[in-house]
Amino acid sequence: MTPRDPSPPPSTDLLEPPGAETPTRWGTAATAAGSLGLAPRSDWSRWEADGRLPRSLDGSGFGVDFATDLELLAEMGLTTLRWGIDWARLEPWPGRWDTDAADSVTEVLRAARRAGVDVWAVLHEGPLPGWFSEDEGGFGTDEGRARTWPRHVDRVAEEFGDLVAGWVPVLDPFTRAVEGHLHGTRPPGRRDPGGFADALRDLHLVSHEAWRLLRSGEPPVAACIDLAPLHPDRRSRHPEERAAAVARADELDRLRTGMWARALTEGLVATPGRGEFEVAGLAGAYDVVGFTFRGARTVFSDGTTGPYPADAPLAADGSAPWPEELGVAVRRLAEQHPGRPLALLGTGLVAAEDDWRTEVVAGTVAEVRRARGDALPLGTALWETGIDGWNPTTGFEVPDGLVDRARHPRPSAAVLAAAAGGAPRS
Repeated sequence: MTPRDPSPPPSTDLLEPPGAETPTRWGTAATAAGSLGLAPRSDWSRWEADGRLPRSLDGSGFGVDFATDLELLAEMGLTTLRWGIDWARLEPWPGRWDTDAADSVTEVLRAARRAGVDVWAVLHEGPLPGWFSEDEGGFGTDEGRARTWPRHVDRVAEEFGDLVAGWVPVLDPFTRAVEGHLHGTRPPGRRDPGGFADALRDLHLVSHEAWRLLRSGEPPVAACIDLAPLHPDRRSRHPEERAAAVARADELDRLRTGMWARALTEGLVATPGRGEFEVAGLAGAYDVVGFTFRGARTVFSDGTTGPYPADAPLAADGSAPWPEELGVAVRRLAEQHPGRPLALLGTGLVAAEDDWRTEVVAGTVAEVRRARGDALPLGTALWETGIDGWNPTTGFEVPDGLVDRARHPRPSAAVLAAAAGGAPRS
């Protein structure tokens, strides 16, 4: 067990629905790969070596002087950080725990506490150890779900549980399943609708298993739903095309958010073609209903999607951020899970134009304030990312941060800092 740090414990404010007088906790989000680069033994690193992913190098360079980076964020009032604890670094070979990697994570978490930054740790955000996902079948096997994953969760909780403010077991299960098993744009690179359904089901199950193991500790555990309001549309005036688009949008919505709603309210896991089954303890699970948001989508009759509105500009990663739709998504989520604390675990913009980023930041702040004004229990909002890092779509070519890699805050940083009650360094 990691010795308890003598500094004040991390906050657990997310457990209490915020009152009107409670300020929003603003912060940032970063993946392990985005901040440190891909772990050499991860399944994604093999794609990087083959040229199927851009070179990740050392990510944002966070590992070089993380203490200073955390102080920089804290000065801007960004006092929460969602950050990935990389399994492939901690256990590069089966059963071989890398103590140096574990010590590095501990140092980051202690530096965050000293800076006054609460870390919400993600256990699975995409990359996995190659030996687990490729050699042993990953979450697709009973052994992986019931033995290997729980063993890892227990080990991470024992090592770092005293130093984190909260846990996010699986970041965006829908996105993970789509990219890896339906679109084939991330490992394992499959295009199999049946395999996608199985992967989505498995990710919900392992997320719940992690919650079951982590709930005995003090840090709260958040679900993570990838919200994207869906709007059916047609390319012609044929009435049947409109009806087909509505049916497609309903189908996608059931998979993206409806599956979560049934899981958290009824304890049922239901995937297309696989039926449904009840999971003991799943109804009402998780301390916080977390979500990410990258914009809404238009859905057509053939199942393809586009930006919403149709003329919305596309970011470099293919998303179409539109803060007004964030308000729509938050209200729907609050209706599905009445009275439960909500947390925006990540929203952002991958774009060279900081004027656009500034506009999106300002719009996001406005929508969060409206939600709070309407008494919605949204107490935390995280911008992804704080400092320019690596992302698997554009590498380092297009900025995604409020601060550049030379640690110079952009004008967009001042907008979020003002909302958070801080100030960026000049």
